[in-house]
Amino acid sequence: MQNILEKEFKGIKSMDNNETVYLLGNGPSLNKVDVHQLKTKNTISFNRAFIAYEDWGFDPTHYMVVDPVVMENTADDVNRMIADSKIQSFFFRKRFDKYLSERNEKVKLIDFKQRFWERGFRWSSDLKRMGMIANVGATAIPVLCALGYKRVIILGTDCNYEEQNIKNVSIVENEGEPDRRIVYKSEGDNDPNHFRPDYFGKGTEYSKPQTQNHFNGWKFISKTYKKKGMEILLCSPGSRLASLFPEIEFEEAIKKY
Repeated sequence: MQNILEKEFKGIKSMDNNETVYLLGNGPSLNKVDVHQLKTKNTISFNRAFIAYEDWGFDPTHYMVVDPVVMENTADDVNRMIADSKIQSFFFRKRFDKYLSERNEKVKLIDFKQRFWERGFRWSSDLKRMGMIANVGATAIPVLCALGYKRVIILGTDCNYEEQNIKNVSIVENEGEPDRRIVYKSEGDNDPNHFRPDYFGKGTEYSKPQTQNHFNGWKFISKTYKKKGMEILLCSPGSRLASLFPEIEFEEAIKKY
């Protein structure tokens, strides 16, 4: 596989030069597939997915966080993974540097200055010109493209967030703090919107979900990825993204790719 950003991504390679990567979202549909079977595949996961790595039996190939509240809340765990895990590369926003007590060649910091809704925004394969695309999963697609992956198989990405079903959460509004404008603080292990009830469990904090904005981000990706020479396949049963990407059965995907 050709590494497009040879300098910026020096040292990052996919397993066996495979051009396919499995994007592991954190939605409930992830429970409908046998994640254990991805142990020998290239994978990327996000945010608090690390609570399941031991159960899965492997660390992902890549890991990424772009939500400032999540990064602040998980900094200790993130630094532990940088020091001790088998994860090959970590991708964070450049301004998250203040949370990193561990730094090595696996850590890649990206500015993400632009937003996908801004006029003139373009999908860039240049680390210095990459932008935020509504959510961490969609934002990861251009990064994966820059790494040289040609095919992304999306799992656990439902885009069916049910805010009305959230329980035991306090909402804190912070005027004058853009990174913490609206923060959800969980007071129990009953998260209905992720693959484990303790995903955003007791004591965790996260930014207010922007459900329609998340979908719009994926819609932007759906209109752009083919022009970049990529193939995206959806393997998230019941996902709202089925209107945007062709679907594939999990068993077929792991046998074929």
